[in-house]
Amino acid sequence: MSVKLRKRKLPSGKVQLYLDTYRYGERKTEALQMFLNGDRFHNQETMRMAEIIRARREIDLQGRIHGLSCAYNRRSNFIAYMKLQGKKKLSRGTQQNWESAIAKLCDFAEGEIVFGDITRSFVENFKDYLIQKVKASTAEIYHSKFRAALRQAVKDGIINVSPAEGVFIKVEESLPVFLSLDEIKKLATTKSNRKNTSNAFLFGCFTGLRYSDIKKLEWKDIRDGYIEFRQMKTKNAERLPLSSQAKKILEEQNGISGNREGLVFHLPHRNSVNTWLRNWAKRAGIGKRISFHKSRHTFATLALTVGVDLYTTSKLLGHRDLKTTQIYAKVVDEKKQQAVDMLPVI
Repeated sequence: MSVKLRKRKLPSGKVQLYLDTYRYGERKTEALQMFLNGDRFHNQETMRMAEIIRARREIDLQGRIHGLSCAYNRRSNFIAYMKLQGKKKLSRGTQQNWESAIAKLCDFAEGEIVFGDITRSFVENFKDYLIQKVKASTAEIYHSKFRAALRQAVKDGIINVSPAEGVFIKVEESLPVFLSLDEIKKLATTKSNRKNTSNAFLFGCFTGLRYSDIKKLEWKDIRDGYIEFRQMKTKNAERLPLSSQAKKILEEQNGISGNREGLVFHLPHRNSVNTWLRNWAKRAGIGKRISFHKSRHTFATLALTVGVDLYTTSKLLGHRDLKTTQIYAKVVDEKKQQAVDMLPVI
């Protein structure tokens, strides 16, 4: 197991430096953005710095083998690392959550943060700071991104153990907001000047698809009464059957587009969509504050209300954990209790 410095001559005449890491019979190459040219003193200094980097990589390699983290890792910029993790997320909404979490972390720290700064006390204090600044549910979202970055740092061998292990923000469970069948009918019969948006929302009510998946849905993804796609959030491949109402909405959408090529729904930014949906609901006489994601809640509660079992509903929603779906079962139970409470007493 070793790290070796290698030179490679480029077509331009310059010589670029590389690091080859040999471990368990495999070679991993890292291209250093360092070049040699005809200047003797430049080359000497460049080689000196490259050798320092090589030595550090080798120390790091040995440290990982023996379960140790290197001192220079503790001096690495955590904010830069966290930004990199956020950029890896495909969903723009998820990226925005990461960006907001980073902004709050920077406000809290009031300066640069290196891995060595992040102790258990730091994690707890950041948790308390978030709880004071934003509502609990938002605080947990931001803190979860912070914890996720630390977990990834453990996987990347930057730190040995996450100091945030076991630290969470408790959020009081609240029942999801959803639309009843009567409210869906009210919306469907209320005039819409944005058919793409209104049809997409109603389609979500009868498929349970997320905004990100509906926005990228193409006609080629629909065949033989099924939608075949890969979830933006989980990256899981899905094959979902279409209900009669969902097919009816697609037929209307086909009439709008005039062809079955490209995107099914042409949607603006999520914030614009949610603002318009709230106004649409208000015109329909619905007092609930809705967003596009409420269509997913609506589908889940509708499915359970008409008798679809919890496991099947979970699969239709593409949940990886049945516990995520159980919250909707509580909504249905509450509706049943309300119905029982209306029975007369003799």
